[in-house]
Amino acid sequence: MYSGFSDDQLISQFLKGDMDCFGVIYSRYYPKVYAKCYSFSRNEDDAFDMTQEILLKALSNLRSFGGNSKFSTWLYSIATNYCITQAAKKSRKYHEDVKAAYELLDERMDEDDYRERLKWEALESNLDEYLDLLPEEERQLLELKYRKNFSVKDLQKEFDLSASAVKMRLHRARMKVNQLISLEVAA
Repeated sequence: MYSGFSDDQLISQFLKGDMDCFGVIYSRYYPKVYAKCYSFSRNEDDAFDMTQEILLKALSNLRSFGGNSKFSTWLYSIATNYCITQAAKKSRKYHEDVKAAYELLDERMDEDDYRERLKWEALESNLDEYLDLLPEEERQLLELKYRKNFSVKDLQKEFDLSASAVKMRLHRARMKVNQLISLEVAA
């Protein structure tokens, strides 16, 4: 019945109380949101869970969709932000585990090595703050490349860019982070 409706028509009907419309939206966008989640998690179960969370989040926030952009753009923005947040949480957990391993080695390090390691740990712990200072696309590029191990080819598909554009944007983003770190080290 609703398959011929546009997204705007389905949303309008849903907001009027027609719950079946969200089922159509869900069916329409589930494969695309799942693909986005899988590209981040590389795990089917995690991608399934993330997709459910994102679509439920979209449902609960549908009233805030202003219609200033296409629904798909709004939904993919929610999906991308959610995936990045989840990736950052996993990354933090990994770094906590690495820090615990370093603590086991503390007794075997000499004082100079220990100071050097502390300096780099401080810089690494501030990395998220440095990344937050970058424009959104540059931050996403760096996180996908270095935290999620995306290849240049994967990034080309994700951002619809040529290989040379991906490489140049990665280079510029790395240079910006290096400048921020240099300012901190010099201080």
